[in-house]
Amino acid sequence: MTPQDRALIMIYESVKDRLNIGLVSYIEAVKDWDVVPLTEQGEIIGGVLLKSNEIHVGFGKKLKASGRRYIRMALNKTIDKYGFALTSVQPQNSVGLRFCERLGFVKVGESNEAILLRCDRSNYK
Repeated sequence: MTPQDRALIMIYESVKDRLNIGLVSYIEAVKDWDVVPLTEQGEIIGGVLLKSNEIHVGFGKKLKASGRRYIRMALNKTIDKYGFALTSVQPQNSVGLRFCERLGFVKVGESNEAILLRCDRSNYK
């Protein structure tokens, strides 16, 4: 199993309670996405999903400072390339929403299924 595969499984594990699909369906749904593993002390703890200017993060263990570095790099590269980054969180995911807001995302839309967020400039360089 590749580091990307392990990271993708951790991302799935972090969201599976909020989704109504199994692992195989999830992997199929994100097959066109890039997966950047998040590591700390040589151990994969989660990952970043990227597709053009859309970015999503999931992790299996509490993120420490070194893991945040990878998220910042991915976010800043996305903003540099596209001018902004997009993500979404489910309305009941208050922890995810606060995490995104700390990174610099602001709410640009909302439905019953998701809060759409946009980041024009990361709070972390």
